[in-house]
Parts: sequence; structure tokens; C-alpha cells
Amino acid sequence: MNQRLRYAFAITFALGFAHGASVQAQYRYPGGYGGAGWGGWGGAQTPGSSMARGMGVFAAGAGMYNEDTAAARSMNANTTMRFNEYMYQSSQVAAKKHGEMLQKDRNLTNEQYNKINDRIRNNPDQHDIYTGDALNTAVQDIENPRVYNRNLARATTKIGGEMIRDIPFRYAPACITVSIDDLTQSPPPKVLLSSDFDDVRAAFKSLGQELRKDLETGETPNPATVKKALALINATETKADMILPRNTPDRNEADKYLKALHGLIAMLQTPALDIVLAGVEKHPDATLAELLGFMGAFNLRFGEAKTPSQRLAYTTLYPLLDQLRDQTAPDVASAPPQNPQSGAVGEFFSPMDYNDLQKRAPHPGGAQR
Repeated sequence: MNQRLRYAFAITFALGFAHGASVQAQYRYPGGYGGAGWGGWGGAQTPGSSMARGMGVFAAGAGMYNEDTAAARSMNANTTMRFNEYMYQSSQVAAKKHGEMLQKDRNLTNEQYNKINDRIRNNPDQHDIYTGDALNTAVQDIENPRVYNRNLARATTKIGGEMIRDIPFRYAPACITVSIDDLTQSPPPKVLLSSDFDDVRAAFKSLGQELRKDLETGETPNPATVKKALALINATETKADMILPRNTPDRNEADKYLKALHGLIAMLQTPALDIVLAGVEKHPDATLAELLGFMGAFNLRFGEAKTPSQRLAYTTLYPLLDQLRDQTAPDVASAPPQNPQSGAVGEFFSPMDYNDLQKRAPHPGGAQR
């Protein structure tokens, strides 16, 4: 990961707060926020525009479980679309930065690097497929929000749950890191720089140093550090609720920063894949669209295939993904350009209630985390 991205979270906490925002609804495991998570294997929910990128992780880790009111509170489709576009662009930035780092580490010239990328995209060898690079490149193109719904409608090929179970998924939170790095370029609200929050800023600075150490070794921070960050955010939200009058400009601005920071850090948590994949092998009719929706909802990418069954899965999946990408190309070329702004994150998290953010989801069956 690029040095700037590695330290994005450290910068966030050193500043004290990030800004941004979302919409008010409640959670169902693992359906998500206003239907913005993921419907489960064989569920009635079809992956589509209502599914916000990465929100499966968030929905699995926090929220309220009131089915009656959840049905009445739906995510604004335009808000979700803009959020997806912004997160997609963040993932593109992360991929570019990661590629630049690899190029530098391997002492590759631009010509050599471009040649490797062209091979992975257009004529991958067995190694490119088994490492997951060729599949991830295809998925990156397929997930373009301008054509994503059409791609899912085309991805009707049955691949079966047993094959999905054999995929060595890896969590890819780099786009979240980029988003936070982007958001923290602006200063926090003035009210959060007051003496009332001096202790909070000091605690955030200390956590930032811990995250810096965590992120030195890879793109995923230490879960213990993330847990401490969420606990501190919970405490800060409670403090803001106590000392800042509601429905005032200062409070509204503080809420936007705190809720966005809370939501994004919650999305950093590595999903419990053993739980979200539970029972997938019992669904022989699982389709390529369900796989893509699952990966988008939980911010997943293909890891390295090391066993014979994993390699067989990749050998089978790559031609399907490549074919779908080829069908996508004309649509991407004809789609109007998008220019998503970081404000989309603000719109997405702002209306969420602090009570929703601060609750933890139970395991299926009632066991507590």
C-alpha cells in the first residue's frame, strides 16, 4: 500500500475527526441498512442499486433489529447510487496507488509495468488467474456503477454454492482508507476543536499512532485497534449528545463528522466469512450475480488460490467474468461520465441515529459477539 494510504487512518485520528454522513433506517442480519447490505444466499433480495458497497460488513456489526420499522424505512436510491459511485472511485484510486507501489518495489519501468497490466487484463496466464489478479481486474470493470445493474441482470449463469465455498476471499478495505484520507483533507467542525473535546483529540492521536503501526504491515488494521477506535467514537458521540444542543448548526456539523467516521471505521472490520458463507454449499442454484453482489456488499476480492479445488474454481470463474466484462465494454463507453464527490459519504451517513451506530449485532441464533 502507498505510504499515504497506509497513514490515512493515522491522519484521521491525529486530526481528531473525519466528516461525512448516511440515512435513517434499521438493520437486519445481514440484509443491512434499509436493504443496503446483502440478502443472503438464496434470499429474496436481488443485488442491485439498493445495495451500498461494503455495507454488509457494517450491517453485520451494528444496528437495530426491528423488522417492522425496518420495512418502512428504505434507503434513498439516489443517495445510495452516489455513495456507490464515490466508493468505486475510491477503489480505483487505491488500486492505482497499490500498483505504483508494486512498480517501485519491483523496479519496473513504465513500459514493463504497462505490459504486465495488459497481460493480466487481456491475456492472463495461469499464474495471473491463480493469484486472483486476473479475476479481480475483471470484477473491477464489472462493478462500474454506471453499468453494474445491467451486469447483474446478465450474470444469470449458475455456478453453485459449493464452488463459492471454495473461493479464498480476502477483505479489501483500501477504498475505505482512501475515502477517509479524502474526507480528512478538510478540517473538522470548529465546535469539535473546542476545549470540551481536548481529551478526545488526545485519545484519537494515541490511537492514530497505533493504527500507523498496524498499517505498516498491510492494508488491514489490527481488529483490536479498530475496536478501541469504535469505543472512543461511541464515547465521543455520547459526549456530543450531552453538551451540544440538538438541531443547532454546531451540533448538526459535529454529527456529520462523527457519524461518518463511525460508519467508515465500522466498515474496516474484517467480515466473519464463516458466518456470511454459512450454508452456501446448500444452494446449487447460486448464480454469478449472487457472487458479485456478495463480494460488493462485503468489500471482498479474490485471494490466492492454493488448493486444487480453489484453482478449479478460478479456472471455471475467470471465463465467465471475462465474458461479462466484454459485454460491459460498450455500455461503459456510452455511459455518461460521473464525477462523484466526497459529499456523497456525508449524505449517506448523516441521518443515522447514534443509537443505531452504537449497537452491536448478535450472531445468528442469538449469541452475542
